[in-house]
Amino acid sequence: MTIRTTVRSWRAMGVAGIILAGTCYVLFQDVFDGAPITTAHVLTALALMIATAASHCIVPTFKIRRYPLTACMVILAAGSILYIGLMSGARNAEQTALKAERIEQANKERARIGELRKQAQAMLSKALAEVAKDCKGGVGKNCKGATATRDVYEAAVKGHDADLARLGAFQTPNAGYKAIAEGLVRLPWFKGSNVKELEETVIILMTWLAVLLAELSVPVFLAFGLGHEIRGDSAQTSFAAGNVVEAKRLLASDGPANDPPKGGKRRKLPARLPATVATRLPANVIALPGKGGSMLAGKHPVIAALEVAGKPLTNTELAEAMRVCGGESTKRRREVADLLDETVAGKFVLVGLKTWRQAIA
Repeated sequence: MTIRTTVRSWRAMGVAGIILAGTCYVLFQDVFDGAPITTAHVLTALALMIATAASHCIVPTFKIRRYPLTACMVILAAGSILYIGLMSGARNAEQTALKAERIEQANKERARIGELRKQAQAMLSKALAEVAKDCKGGVGKNCKGATATRDVYEAAVKGHDADLARLGAFQTPNAGYKAIAEGLVRLPWFKGSNVKELEETVIILMTWLAVLLAELSVPVFLAFGLGHEIRGDSAQTSFAAGNVVEAKRLLASDGPANDPPKGGKRRKLPARLPATVATRLPANVIALPGKGGSMLAGKHPVIAALEVAGKPLTNTELAEAMRVCGGESTKRRREVADLLDETVAGKFVLVGLKTWRQAIA
């Protein structure tokens, strides 16, 4: 049994790739900022690969009835997604807390500088009054001292103004989450709730919600963009391709691949394939169209359908090829059972043609 992965939608693959890239940026942001790579980063990268691969393998392993392996894939995918979600959520919560702490520190610094400016402004006003008093009668000794004091306080006020301009206006920590909490309080389900407690709840839940959506979106879009093609392991003879003359010529050639065992004689090929029936067909067999020279004329419908298909078919596919129901297809298979090679592939039975060596054995 062979499982082949095919691409069904490149757009879905692109969306999954963008989401996966965003998740990687969140998980490894400190590395991008220059932090050294640690074992935690390696484990996170491995968990990301396991979550993506395991979630993609759940469906094909279930289709081929390998249920223990399917259960292992589910456990791996769920555990990896949970680990990545916890790590990403913790990183988001850490960034939110650091941002709020920076805002609070800036607000405290702004309040401290504001008090210093008030003191400097009061001293400057006093110094201006002293200058007006001492310099009224002309520039004297007292006037020069008052002028120097005034200049000092003017410089102090200007320095405090520059610091306040650099810090900007007062900010509210977690202003966005606070606005969400105030909006939720107005809903019927949250009326009477404490805004502060609701704000803390929103902060906790929102950091995990975004991560959960991102982590679940990757396997969903991968499942939409990728498909699985299950093929049986049974080999098919070249007779099923329809070019019987060429197949017989190759099998009858004198090449080294067809040399008989030492001491034996070459077995003579039959004059025609043993896949034909008499001109008079049974009552339940509908003769296929074709004249005497047609390759399919007079052949049993099962044999003809398999030769046209060129590959093993399930009973349902064989019934569709012969345009009959499944029960009729099964009955017809029994009529030529000695010429068919049936292989069980999961819950399906693949029906193919025997090689000429198997047919005459």
